[in-house]
Amino acid sequence: MNNNSKDLTELTPEEQKAERERRRKKAKRKARSRTINRIFGFVLATIIMAGLGGLGLEYVLLKGPSETLRNTFAMTMFETRRFTWIPNIFLTEEEVAELRATRNQHVEEDFDASLISLAVEEEEPADTTDGPQPDAYGYIDEDGDGLIIEEIRGSGYVGTMIIVKDPHRVFVGASPKNSGYGQTLEQMCERYGAIGGINGGAFVDVKGGGFGDKPDGLTILGGEVRNEGYGADAFVGLDKNGVLHVGYYTLADVLASDITDGVSFGPVLIINGNVTDSAKIPSGVNPRTAIGQRADGAILMLVIDGRQVHSIGATYADLARIMADHGAINACNLDGGSSSSMYCYGEYLNSSSSANGVARALPDAFLIRSLEEMDALAAQAGESTDTAETVTLP
Repeated sequence: MNNNSKDLTELTPEEQKAERERRRKKAKRKARSRTINRIFGFVLATIIMAGLGGLGLEYVLLKGPSETLRNTFAMTMFETRRFTWIPNIFLTEEEVAELRATRNQHVEEDFDASLISLAVEEEEPADTTDGPQPDAYGYIDEDGDGLIIEEIRGSGYVGTMIIVKDPHRVFVGASPKNSGYGQTLEQMCERYGAIGGINGGAFVDVKGGGFGDKPDGLTILGGEVRNEGYGADAFVGLDKNGVLHVGYYTLADVLASDITDGVSFGPVLIINGNVTDSAKIPSGVNPRTAIGQRADGAILMLVIDGRQVHSIGATYADLARIMADHGAINACNLDGGSSSSMYCYGEYLNSSSSANGVARALPDAFLIRSLEEMDALAAQAGESTDTAETVTLP
């Protein structure tokens, strides 16, 4: 008998009742403890098995017979912020270095601005028509706001494209200098009075928390240099005439080209109508953002959801194909992953892949001016909206 137990026969009826209640509570505590231990053990075992299963799957993907699967999986991991280390578990340093070396190879082609011919809005004849008519690419601006929003669907991914008919409406906004934190796309739109936009270039993650406050690479806002450039790859930016440049620009190149707004990321997807060879831009499958321009000057803003059940994500080759299908003469990939964001008319048009589902803070973004702001700028400058100058905030 347990030394802590008492012989009920030696106790009075009242003491017997109290002892039985004490034993009942003790047994209940033990049962609860066993249940908790079993649940914890099950959860721990599930985590371990899932981890082992995941490692097994990763081993098959990285060391299996399919080189394509290996490269796609490795590139997907390289493009994340938290899981870049996973390929190193199974691949040698030489194999990892070889894969990394294939990423974002430069496109050796000089940008030709003459391929962009900005459309001139013609006054509609009074006796036409049965509503808005399609443009030369078959798209209709049904509400006359100068924007066309298209749903994008492909094999394993969904997304959204905004076609901005007037490129002068597009500019680069940025989070406040030296704030220590970036701003979400919604916050940036509110701060600049923009009606929408997409995320922009890379950021230096000094604190390791994805705060997005400091741009990485050459960054230009309203003709002013926000960052002279280091770390990032290609450059994409608009000049004073509304032509979207893509390529590998130095600060001297930007100044010589009269570029007023631009950010750094990459790779270049299309240049001068030539789609980049997929072998030069190998990639994984992830959330994506890209920007491009048609020959008539219209700006194409694209975001693809990823890392979610409804949309796994897209490759760089997928982005290039989508842009080409929508008439892009030039296009460039922007920051992706949890940074991928598209906002318009007071709501996000994409589903964020961040762990908490909340849009990430950004260093900068390509934003869209309202028609009212364009009219105000034109009146202020005494010019047409086609030559309205860029206005930025500090």
